[in-house]
Amino acid sequence: MVVSNTSPLVYLAALGDFELLRELFAQIAIPRAVYREIAVGGGKLPVARAVEAAMTSWLSVMDVTDISEANRLRQTDLHSGESEAIVLATQMSSPALLMDDSDGTRAAAARGTNVIRTPGVYRMAKDRHLIPAVGPKLDGLRKAGFWLRDEHYRTILRSLGE
Repeated sequence: MVVSNTSPLVYLAALGDFELLRELFAQIAIPRAVYREIAVGGGKLPVARAVEAAMTSWLSVMDVTDISEANRLRQTDLHSGESEAIVLATQMSSPALLMDDSDGTRAAAARGTNVIRTPGVYRMAKDRHLIPAVGPKLDGLRKAGFWLRDEHYRTILRSLGE
């Protein structure tokens, strides 16, 4: 089961691609802090509706068992959702953690966690023939507020032959 932080859920829902998560990963777990961020902060956004609908089948909310470690990570300027997502991925021995924030991805990678950013989800979707191209998805991410350097944008598209 893959663990997700808030931002990949928000962006995929905003672009109408939330179901790609189910198609790519079958089961997703989110920590309670991520659920709170979505339910409280995004109550009227597409992500809140998508999460609620997915909770009936392929998305589950889980509690972290090592609260002290989550609190320690929060003291390094990570948000609650990021901290709990990193701890939950470790706790579950998850094969991957979906996360975009640079500080969070560095902290997760330092623990040996395989981090997949939202553009990576689209790359996987193209590789599995679930979408025809990544370029329009990256453009949509940028329009939705996702920060992606021009050089990374070009590198991703070049590596995919787009």
